[in-house]
Amino acid sequence: MVFVSDSFVFLFLPVFLLVYATTPARFRNAAILLFSLIFYGWWRFDFLPLLVAIACWSWATGLWIVRSAGRERRIALLAAILAPLASLIWFKYANLLAESALALGAPIGHWTAVPLPIGLSFFVFGAISYSVDVFRKTVAAEPSLVNYATYQAMFGHLVAGPVVRYQSVAERLTSRSFDLAEFAEGWRRFMLGFAQKVLLGDTLAPLVDAGYALPNPSVADVALTVTAYTLHLYFDFAGYSSMAIGLGLMVGLKFPENFDNPYLSKSITDFWRRWHISLSSWLRDYLYIPLGGNRVAKVRSYFNLLVTMALGGLWHGASWTFLAWGVWHGLGLTAARLWGAAGAPAIPALVSHLLTMIFVMIGWLLFRAQDWQVAETMTSGLLGFNGLSFSSPMTAAARPTELLTLCLGLLVVYAPALPDYPLRRHIARPSFELALLLWLCALWTMQSRTVIPFLYFQF
Repeated sequence: MVFVSDSFVFLFLPVFLLVYATTPARFRNAAILLFSLIFYGWWRFDFLPLLVAIACWSWATGLWIVRSAGRERRIALLAAILAPLASLIWFKYANLLAESALALGAPIGHWTAVPLPIGLSFFVFGAISYSVDVFRKTVAAEPSLVNYATYQAMFGHLVAGPVVRYQSVAERLTSRSFDLAEFAEGWRRFMLGFAQKVLLGDTLAPLVDAGYALPNPSVADVALTVTAYTLHLYFDFAGYSSMAIGLGLMVGLKFPENFDNPYLSKSITDFWRRWHISLSSWLRDYLYIPLGGNRVAKVRSYFNLLVTMALGGLWHGASWTFLAWGVWHGLGLTAARLWGAAGAPAIPALVSHLLTMIFVMIGWLLFRAQDWQVAETMTSGLLGFNGLSFSSPMTAAARPTELLTLCLGLLVVYAPALPDYPLRRHIARPSFELALLLWLCALWTMQSRTVIPFLYFQF
């Protein structure tokens, strides 16, 4: 089940809200947990035991960490982390390793593909952050299994984030009251994210697919394709994050913001402060800093940065192109640090923004490519090996609807940077009434399309 479906909008969500509203306060976490399990089981019931096992293990080992000391405490932390991490490595990367081994001629015999449970990466990262925070005494261990499982499994962020840390919801898990203004803001955020996904993100998807299907794309073909994908990815994932945050607010839980106008960034460092904030901060706090961060020698800090971004890229998907995307951004961040350390002159803001976006969009070319062959095809096209002008298939794919949506997407992206006037304020932060109108338009549009899964479901 996905948020942008009739089954969710007209069945699951109304029933959940009705049950939640009529359930006594002390049982409301249990209601959230029950509906979250139903929500996930709607996709595949056979993977529910895996999620339940990870949640139970993390909760139990959290209590073990608190009750132990010295060497045993470190053993408890290691056990808490390794079990969920092992499940992630198996389900997410076993196929990649097996296929790579087969391609190199390794005698591993017949390989049966391992299915990937949706949202496993987000679930495991939540479990790891909880265990580490309990070990660091940043948070107290949750005594209630129901409360902890509710944090882990809440359907709003279960399958595609944000990466929610326990400390951000701990207080409200134990005590919260209904707030009409907060519920209305949650509903506004949900409707707005829904509209972003359906009206903007999904409308650009066919143009992106057409571009990546070209056998010999030209420079213009690749430029249009990557621009469309840049907006498609943003409105798909930012839309999901907005819906997740909205669903959390409806039941009194505050999830972290995941985006802060990332396409207005003026440096690659600034971009990573604004893009997928919950993941970038997780990588910083639970990987980069434990590796030594920038507290070590400069060369080692650059190595730490490259390792962090490479693993962050691989986290996104079981493909070497994702690893390359992570390394690409690691090199960009390293170059930015070297530029600053050398005392080089500041680059003008507009030029810096354009360079940043070109760098990001080249990265998206790798991110979207399914394999090295596709990445090579698109890169060759970008370098001009297949001509400069649009090809006939791309001209046919770029219909007025897609081109208009592309322009509207750019307007939404750059609205916060425009001079302050009424229309700009409506675009940058739509009112409840405007969000409702856009949501109704999205519902109507959705009826003529097949449901397009969120891009981050695969991660």
